[in-house]
Amino acid sequence: MIWPPVKAWTSKVYLNGHIHFVAINYGGELPRRWVLLMSVLDSTVVVKVPWSQLVDLSNWEAGWDEINYRESSELVNNKIDVKTTNFTHPSIDSGLTIPISGKTIRPWFEEI
Repeated sequence: MIWPPVKAWTSKVYLNGHIHFVAINYGGELPRRWVLLMSVLDSTVVVKVPWSQLVDLSNWEAGWDEINYRESSELVNNKIDVKTTNFTHPSIDSGLTIPISGKTIRPWFEEI
């Protein structure tokens, strides 16, 4: 996996009813790297995921997977585990800031 992370991610389990996320910010140094992910459909669902978990293919997949069946997760009904936050600080290369510079925006998907 490349660093910084691409923006599009799919969770292998539902997190508060959502599986598609956008990487809005990231930081840290190895081995404490992290990525802040926001649900594509509900901006109040924001999770901070350790990089080690994000690159684990049993937890996450880069890109937006179209598979309809997902396993249920304890996180679906346990809002203590899924942190929601007020989103205020996107990374400069997220494409979510003004002004936007096309030369510095991270890719949505990994290049094949």
